[in-house]
Order: sequence, then structure tokens, then C-alpha cells
Amino acid sequence: MRKVLSFLVFCLLPFSFYGQTSYFITDSISSIGSTIIDNGNRSNAQFCTVETINGTVQYTANRVKEYGLKDGRVYISKNIHVSDSLQKVFLLQLVKGKLSLYYYSGKTGNTFFWEKDSNKFFELPKKHKDYSKMNFRDDLTFLTSDCENMRNATKLVSYNIKSLSELVRNYNDCKLVPFKYLRYGILFGLGLNRLETSTENSITGVDFKYVGSILPGLFIDCPINMSDFSLHADLNFTKSGYSYNSESYNDNLSLNQNIIFLANTSSINLPVLLRYTFPYMHIKPFLNVGLIYTYNIINSTAIYASTIYPTYIETSAINKTSLISKSQFGFSCGAGIEYKLNNKHAVFIELRYNKLHSSPSDYILNKTEFQIITGINI
Repeated sequence: MRKVLSFLVFCLLPFSFYGQTSYFITDSISSIGSTIIDNGNRSNAQFCTVETINGTVQYTANRVKEYGLKDGRVYISKNIHVSDSLQKVFLLQLVKGKLSLYYYSGKTGNTFFWEKDSNKFFELPKKHKDYSKMNFRDDLTFLTSDCENMRNATKLVSYNIKSLSELVRNYNDCKLVPFKYLRYGILFGLGLNRLETSTENSITGVDFKYVGSILPGLFIDCPINMSDFSLHADLNFTKSGYSYNSESYNDNLSLNQNIIFLANTSSINLPVLLRYTFPYMHIKPFLNVGLIYTYNIINSTAIYASTIYPTYIETSAINKTSLISKSQFGFSCGAGIEYKLNNKHAVFIELRYNKLHSSPSDYILNKTEFQIITGINI
């Protein structure tokens, strides 16, 4: 009878996984389609909570061998050391394969466990107590030593669910793919920017041309769910000075009249971009698109009118009120190439376009920028 029951469980479980149906298995029964309550990782590690017509029943890991939630998560009953004693708990199965990975959420902290060839089950501590110089990366280097493609990835992996799961899945397939990890570094750029009026006749006759600026800053790049997409943010500083002159001739007075426009800006810029990096190993193109916020520490503007008489020049101020708002918002997009230097470091170069709008509408000057940016992660 027990062999027949095991055969039925073996046949029915794949169907339940495919349909993402909750279930639980004990030594004597299997229940597929049961309503299992998700109480969070910590409570799920202690109990399998089943809702029945008679109320809620909680099973311990001594009673239930395995259970699965409707969203596809699977918990396996295992013996582990908790507070210097051996206890049977439920571990969240993150990856199943040649090398399996499990996660335990307990009161004293979160821990990972690995199982290889279905007969070796050990903890994967973040840092070894007895050997202070060894950590989880050393363990993973040893565990994955039979796959040469993992040599670099084990040096970049982080001690969290997404990063460790990605590494173990890649190891099980022995895939040579770029490993995603949190990066930050410094950048430097050159820019061309110009002011633009939001109304046609706001500053008559002034031809706003591009001026140059330098762009030092910092960046951070965080992968999204270990995919080829990442959230990329810069924090950079720019400083620009503008001087424009518009000349006209007054036929009635037979005199030359000039409009002089001056502006100075010193800005802190924060672009927040969605980046897609093509999954190549050494030379990787990428695309960026997102929003940008600029805070103008200095945003002064002034407009003067001068009339040139035969014996003197008369100059008067028309407007000394700033026409550029302190805060500007806009969009940013760009494309570039990243080159891998070694296991951890890479350099990139990017061409970027920014369009900034002054706010509120009283400020009539907006800004357009073209930038070439280079950076290196540290």
C-alpha cells in the first residue's frame, strides 16, 4: 500500500507544481489542493499551517516532510543546529538540482544550507567561526570547482537569496554568463548644454548657443532580480556660465541697440535610470532611460539693454529676476559600452541626452544637455 501511495504522489506532484496548487506530504498521506496559509518565512519555518473546515491546524516539521504554497514556494523538513541544539525545521527550497540551496529564517538570524548529490547536507555560514579568514565565498568556490565557468562568479556573489540562487542555478547548468552584482564607482564627463525659452517672445532676439561644462560625480548600479535590467543612479555636479548678445539697429534714432543676457548655474544632478545591459561577457552595450532631477545651487540671470550713442554707451538693467527655477525636472536617455577589466572592475563610456524643465511656470528658461560620460566601478 505504501508503494502505491508513493507512486500516486510521484505522479500527482508535477501536476500540482504546474498548476501552482498548495500541498503537504507526511509519512502516511499527501494532501494536494489544501489551503495552506502563508505566515511569512519565519513562521513558515516552524509550522505548516493548514486551513480546514474545522479550523486552522498547525503541523510541525516532525509531522510534515514537505509542503508547497500556491505561489510555487516549497518548504522541506530538515534537521539543523539551532541555538546549539539539533531541531527539525522547514527550509525554503530556493534551488533544486545537482546542487540544491535552502534558506532558513530564524529568531537569531537567516542562514543558507546546501545539499549536493542528495547525500551531503551542510550549512553555508556567512563567515566561519573557527576559521575567521574563510567565508561563504570560499565554500562556494570549493563546491563549484568542477565547473570552471563559476570561478569568477563566486568572487562576486552576495549573501542573499537572489544572488546565491542565481549562482547555484548557473552552476547546475555550468553556464558562462555575466554575474550580476551591486556596483558603485566614480564618473567624469564633458557636457554641452544650452538654455531654452518656454515662450517664443520672452527674450527677443537672443540666440541661445551651447556652452561646455565638466561633470564629476558618483554612480551606483543595482541589478533588478538578477536580470539584465538594473537601476542606475548618478550624483554629479555641473557648473555653467552663459553670455549672449543680441544686436539691432534703430532706424528712427540711427543707433545700435543691444540686448545682453547673462546667466550662471551651479547644479547638483540626480538622474535615476532603468538600464538594460546586453548579456555579453567582456564588451557589453547598454541602454539607459529614466528621470532626472536638478537642484540649482546658483541660478542667477540678468538681462541688460545698451544703446550705443556717438560719444557714449548707455546701459540699463531690464530684468535681474532669475528666470531659472531652483529645482528642475526632466527625462534622460543614453547609450554606451562597458568593458570588463577583471573579475570586479569595469569601465564604461556613455552618450547621454537630458531635457530639463523649470518649475513652476513663472520661470521661463529650460535646459537641454548632451553629455559624454566615462566611469569605473570601485
